[in-house]
Amino acid sequence: MADFITKEQLKSTLGKDDYGLKGSMAVLLAMSSKLAKKRSEFESSVFISHSHKNSDLVEYLVGILNKLKVQVYVDWMDDELSYPPTGKTAIKIKNMIDANKKFILLATNEGIDSKWCNWELGLGDVHKYIEHIALLPVADNSGNWIGNEYLQIYPYVDKKYKSIEWDDEYTVIYPDGKKKDLIDWLKN
Repeated sequence: MADFITKEQLKSTLGKDDYGLKGSMAVLLAMSSKLAKKRSEFESSVFISHSHKNSDLVEYLVGILNKLKVQVYVDWMDDELSYPPTGKTAIKIKNMIDANKKFILLATNEGIDSKWCNWELGLGDVHKYIEHIALLPVADNSGNWIGNEYLQIYPYVDKKYKSIEWDDEYTVIYPDGKKKDLIDWLKN
């Protein structure tokens, strides 16, 4: 796998929105405007699998994907789910993985260690493999996960340059080496 995207790069890609907001506030605004739209108004939809320890990173990813006109499903944004998780939670998550066009695993060390993320990745494998599933490897530093070599069978998002732009600077790379621009992958 190529260089990981750092947590700071992910956070810096959102930038300020039209209202001058950044980070959580921009995401909350995106979420509230998303609720007013119908599913058909979005160009694609993505289920984001992640560790709840990385909720701050998920907020930035949601903001980025909303800017790209991609509807996002994140479990803790779903009013129908309760905490602690139950069997009903698992059924809802299973249904949402199937319902969304794409599946992205926010592949942090915490995410890879999460039993829920590994279960969701298995479901994503069944419903999305290989054209509609990708890992977004995010770490504090460059590196790799020892003992999780199975991750190498999935496409992953890689940065082309050191730039922080998300439009044409990121690529989905398949295990066979085939590449697709991130925006094209999200919308096809």
